[in-house]
Amino acid sequence: MLTLLYSAFGAFCGWLEAVLYAQRAAESFSFNEHTGMMAQRIAAWLLVPVTLLAYHWLGLWVLAEAVPAALLFPLVHDEAYNFTRLWISCRAQMAADYEKGDRLAWITARELYRYGYQSPTTTARNDFNGRTRTWFALAGGLVLVDLYVFPFHPFSLF
Repeated sequence: MLTLLYSAFGAFCGWLEAVLYAQRAAESFSFNEHTGMMAQRIAAWLLVPVTLLAYHWLGLWVLAEAVPAALLFPLVHDEAYNFTRLWISCRAQMAADYEKGDRLAWITARELYRYGYQSPTTTARNDFNGRTRTWFALAGGLVLVDLYVFPFHPFSLF
């Protein structure tokens, strides 16, 4: 559960950073960008009570979920970031009907987007390529499976 919430937080962070770094801010889309910001804050806020609840149920076991959450974050965040940058770029090339342009730009971005896409304008100092993000995510997925599907298996990591 914590990994899912942290991944949602990472996706919203990627989306918001793409809006900010595209240097178009509120002009990026016709919808209000504060909706995404509020969703990000809700995901971050929910991490505290969910962690406390999970700690109540599972004890220190819940700390083990920090490992897959950290391993999945680069994939979720960077893919959301890179897709949103492409979406904004497509949106900037479309004129006329503002709200219809958002939808058309989304469709165009979906057609152009490829998994592991790297924004050509990124200035990130620590940016994992698609292959590295995939390996991290696979490792995180295996840890989650180990935690929740096979927790009492003799070869379990935790």
